[in-house]
Amino acid sequence: MRESSLRWTFIIGLLLSVFLDGTISQQFAGHLFRSSATAVPEITTLWLLCASFFEDQYHMPTYWFAVFAGVVFDLFYSGYWGVYLFIFPVIVWLARTLRQVLPVNLFATLLVGFLGFTIQPLLSWSALQMIGGTGTSFADFMVIDLAPTLALNEVILLILYVPLRQLYLRGARVQ
Repeated sequence: MRESSLRWTFIIGLLLSVFLDGTISQQFAGHLFRSSATAVPEITTLWLLCASFFEDQYHMPTYWFAVFAGVVFDLFYSGYWGVYLFIFPVIVWLARTLRQVLPVNLFATLLVGFLGFTIQPLLSWSALQMIGGTGTSFADFMVIDLAPTLALNEVILLILYVPLRQLYLRGARVQ
């Protein structure tokens, strides 16, 4: 019974995180997107990372949920199939792989978050660079986009670590 409840919680949280990415970006655009620094909230990436890193008992089909989130993310924000269809499953794979060798604690979660929050914009920028969708140099991308995005999302992960961890621990105890 609890597995089903946790699965629905995950699905609802995933859909909310997809829409929160855009909502937070729009509502705080004046603070997040400046010419000197761009901090992009990656709530969907955070949700997928935490679910993949914390979930170890229920074996939810996180890869398929990541593909679904990627399709929704791509179609909702860009109107066509794009890179998030592939980026989100890569992030899930990374978190699950690292979960096998790292302890599940705050520092390991921040490390996994750092890697996930780096891979997501880096792969997105690389894809845009390949198709000529951006003129931003790699150095500018690192300083103006990636560094502020990493800082913002690591702080969000630090704040949400305990509530998200408790969500999965509570699910494991009830089972």
